[in-house]
Amino acid sequence: MVGYIARKRLRRPEDLAIIGGWALLFLVAGVAYWPGLGGPFVFDDFGSIAALGDRGGVTDWETFRAFVFGGHAGPTGRPLALLTFLLDANNWPADSWPFKRTNLLLHLINGALLGVLTSKILGLLQFEKQNARWIALMSAGCWLLHPFLVSTTLYAVQRMAQLATLFVFAGLITHLYGRSLLARNTMKAYLVMSASVAVFTFLAMISKENGILLPLLIGVVEISVLTSQQPRPIALNRYWPIVFIVLPSTLIALLLIARAVSGGFFDIVPPRDFSNYERLLTEPRILVDYLKHWFIPELYTTGVFQDHFIKSTGVLSPVTTALSALLHIGVIAIALINRRKWPLFALAALFFYASHALESTILKLELYFEHRNYLAAAFLFLPLVALLQKKASRQMFFVVMIAAMLLLAGFTRYSASIWADYPSMVEASAQKAPTSARAQSQYAMQLYNIQRYDESLRVIDRAIENIPNNNSLRVTRSTILCSMGILAASDFDQTAELVSASIYDPRSIDLYTTFATLVVQRRCPAVSIQAVRGMFADMLQVPLNADPRSLRYSQIQYFIGFTAAYSGEPSQAVSAFEESLRARPGASHAMLMAAHLATGEYFDEALHFADLALQQLDKESQQIWQAGRVGAEDIREFQAIVRADREAAKKESSIRQPSE
Repeated sequence: MVGYIARKRLRRPEDLAIIGGWALLFLVAGVAYWPGLGGPFVFDDFGSIAALGDRGGVTDWETFRAFVFGGHAGPTGRPLALLTFLLDANNWPADSWPFKRTNLLLHLINGALLGVLTSKILGLLQFEKQNARWIALMSAGCWLLHPFLVSTTLYAVQRMAQLATLFVFAGLITHLYGRSLLARNTMKAYLVMSASVAVFTFLAMISKENGILLPLLIGVVEISVLTSQQPRPIALNRYWPIVFIVLPSTLIALLLIARAVSGGFFDIVPPRDFSNYERLLTEPRILVDYLKHWFIPELYTTGVFQDHFIKSTGVLSPVTTALSALLHIGVIAIALINRRKWPLFALAALFFYASHALESTILKLELYFEHRNYLAAAFLFLPLVALLQKKASRQMFFVVMIAAMLLLAGFTRYSASIWADYPSMVEASAQKAPTSARAQSQYAMQLYNIQRYDESLRVIDRAIENIPNNNSLRVTRSTILCSMGILAASDFDQTAELVSASIYDPRSIDLYTTFATLVVQRRCPAVSIQAVRGMFADMLQVPLNADPRSLRYSQIQYFIGFTAAYSGEPSQAVSAFEESLRARPGASHAMLMAAHLATGEYFDEALHFADLALQQLDKESQQIWQAGRVGAEDIREFQAIVRADREAAKKESSIRQPSE
């Protein structure tokens, strides 16, 4: 008894050291990420978080329900993730700092959960307790401080990925706890394990859809870690893994196979510029790129501009397509064959590939996103850290691991400082990714806005040379030349001929709006409003653009109406605007059209669209999940102003008439 107490006392300094290590890790992570917390909202943040301002903010049950359950980021709407945004603001515009602060807190929590999960896994593999705790701290610390995860943590909307990861980690921890009860209380063990799958898969899914992979990931832990445990653990009842692991995983596989054999596998359907076949070919190269960034970290990556990756068009086009696929097949085969001999390697490899099963295979998402590695990379450093702990002296282990984590923290601090400022993000991404049309376009416009005109044109011309088939770059070039007042009619005609013969990309709406507005403001005298309207009208000759149910059709008709409204053709404007509304109804949409007509002093037409907005608002109010960005009071106030302006115009006209 005395000896046991003595041993417990001897362990207390070690326990305090572990606690101190975690506290220091969280402090270093906070310092590393701190510069980025004041950074701006970007891109998809506006699509999901800006809905806080719909209906005047989230102030009661109806607006709460509309925001939380009105999401459109994925099939589930991701209501749990949207709910957490209310911790940071309930209206829009909002300060970005609280959102990023909460993301950082979630990142720290995920790091702690990963540490607990890793420690439990090492315990199952008979690692000595204190060694397991240090390995878990160092491995989780490398994950927590890695610069490749900066874009997930500081991109406010990627809280969805963070929450899904949190519930996956929690589900795995709970499963292992339930597994440990099998020898003592079988009923409780199966209840806990079943609940871990059902509850945490659901919570992860309503945060982000890839949470559905939890059963598959539990299967990975079972075949890599638990089958390697000595002595062998009590076997599961054969029906439990069939119901809770095999069946859900099979359903996911069938979903992916159905997508693969469905019609249009080889077709390119905008807004994507690749087919499902090309995506499937490209992803092996992308996974290699992910692994390269993980094991050879960089100060800054391409950040939020992820359209830089050149797609594969054949098994040997480029040849790295086949080589990458063979590499992954080899790694998976080695992991499966040697899973009992090298359980940590098998866990790291199989967990990585299983986590990418949805987002990096056949689903027609963007080709490349760094946040897809937030969960997938969880155990990638674990085999290396465990090997170092086993082979090196204790002092050498700590020296190497502390140096590695400080290096990662320094890289993260640098990357976070770039995220603190949008212009710096754009410049760094443009320099990093010469084949990213979005980064080059943004950088060119940024240079233009600070009056570095020649540099702006050089950037956009070089981008067009590197990415010759990207029409948005040509429109950006026309926009810059128009702003400078030197856009020639021949240059515009050449651009218009190219873009009007192509499938319209709805993501370009802001770019076309800027260009059309400049022409309306007579900033480029050589180009008439009628010529721009002709460009949009010609787009409807492309069959996919002319689908009256599509977003493409709605936006093109809107631009036709916009240019008609400012070129003295109200009847054509009304006709085009009504077509746009039929394709995509919306009160806010109608009010935008009303505003353009009122600006052109077409008061009756403006009031007509305000009435349409009120009608649409009534329909939206009956659909409780449908959020709008304009209220009835706003519309009626607008109508009152338009009527007053109409009366003033009539009086002014009657005063002028006698003298005429």
